[in-house]
Amino acid sequence: MRLTRDRVVAVALDLLDEVGMENLTMRRLADALDVRNGATYWHFRSKQALLEAMADALLAGLPAGLPAGQPWDELVAEMARRLRQALLSRRDGARLFSGSFFPLPNALAYGETMVGLLVGAGLDHCAATWATDTLTYYVVAHVTEEQLAAALPDGGQAARVRLDAALDPDRHPHLLAARDDLAAPHPIAHFDHGLGLVITGIRSSRG
Repeated sequence: MRLTRDRVVAVALDLLDEVGMENLTMRRLADALDVRNGATYWHFRSKQALLEAMADALLAGLPAGLPAGQPWDELVAEMARRLRQALLSRRDGARLFSGSFFPLPNALAYGETMVGLLVGAGLDHCAATWATDTLTYYVVAHVTEEQLAAALPDGGQAARVRLDAALDPDRHPHLLAARDDLAAPHPIAHFDHGLGLVITGIRSSRG
């Protein structure tokens, strides 16, 4: 099969699912592609360039089909949820995204859409860009935590035991009262709660 840029990215993403970020090497990728080590450099000048292309591939089609006529805050929330799902679609997706700066087509389309929605909501371009950054940082950080939790052995039971042992009723009464919320896995509700806080802040900042 002919070695193309798209094929290199697709196989690299599959390899990421298999071995994770720590073990994703150009040599492993060459083996998975059944090519000589170094052949991928015809398409990507460095591993970093490949990682950027992989991260951009996660964002393919993110703004497509946004419902017309919806309020700006609902559309912004929808874009944030789509970004979360895109990063969750691959092992270590959030780490891949956060480790790269990639002004590539899909990332630019995501940024243009988010900034445009926020400008339409009444923010100037600077405030809209910074708000987009804030939303994106929130999504990436949340997914990073989700993916780290999912990778814990025994479903995170050992971590919950450690938490129980660390909480002292005299020193941590509030954390103890919230113990079930701290330990229980409820990523979607947790994500939507934080997303609502960020959007409320954006709404209140409009002139």
